[in-house]
Amino acid sequence: MHHDTMQYKKIFDSMSPEYIEEMNQRQEEEHIKQAQAFKIGYEQDICYLCGKPFKTISKNEPCLHWLLRQCKFKKKDFPLVYEKYGYGNIAAFLRWCANQERFHSNINDLEEEKADRKVISYTIKWKNIEWTFDCSKNDYTGHESTSIDYPHYHFQMRIDGRQFINFNDFHVPFHDQDLFVLSLSQEQGEWFHHNFGSIGSGMEEAVSVDPEVALEHMSSADEDDATYHLSTVIEAIDQPIPGELIDEIREESEKTGQPMSYIAKEKLAGIANVRTVITPSESIPDIASRTEHKRR
Repeated sequence: MHHDTMQYKKIFDSMSPEYIEEMNQRQEEEHIKQAQAFKIGYEQDICYLCGKPFKTISKNEPCLHWLLRQCKFKKKDFPLVYEKYGYGNIAAFLRWCANQERFHSNINDLEEEKADRKVISYTIKWKNIEWTFDCSKNDYTGHESTSIDYPHYHFQMRIDGRQFINFNDFHVPFHDQDLFVLSLSQEQGEWFHHNFGSIGSGMEEAVSVDPEVALEHMSSADEDDATYHLSTVIEAIDQPIPGELIDEIREESEKTGQPMSYIAKEKLAGIANVRTVITPSESIPDIASRTEHKRR
């Protein structure tokens, strides 16, 4: 089944900017409403989807909170979850949970770490659990002339570093809605951008921010909690930079909690060029790698 994404481009092109703005606005409001409901429940260890505590499992009512493994969820119950919920729902829920613990840094979805032949590849960390979503181009098109000729992804779940669900245990089918969104973002990426909203965003979104804006809003954090790692390069323009100016910058940074790089930009204007390189911090989880089996 293939979605003709061009027809959506035509529809999109015919919409007025006001209408697009209104649609985005409506979507954002819905997103915020869901996020609020999720947060209120999360703080009380209650699932906003089914209204039951995270600790409970009812086989006749599969729910995403099972994946938090606060209840007696077993590997063989996983199909009950993915038959009911599509990839987009599962990923959003787990991302939301991860961001309640530590914003952005618990989700490694960096594009530069993703292999070219992957459609999806990222790892989410939450408490003692790591979940990884993986889908190669072959998985996305379905392995032809095999019993798994449908578009699917692979899912890994580790608890305390130990295997709980392995990549090759399941070929998880994408739901129609997933395929629609994925094919739109792949083929119409210049105007259609799919993300998990601010409450579900990960490191890729964190490093795609405008550095000027990011610097202004950043505060210093312990390396273990940091989302970003900043390195600042200061190049003197004509003469050496007076040592006392550097001390002043350091003291002000300690006092205000603002990054030295931000203060240096102001204080050294005209004296030096200050460039800041923003990279993801070392403490984000590595994307778990999956070896694909060659099919003959």
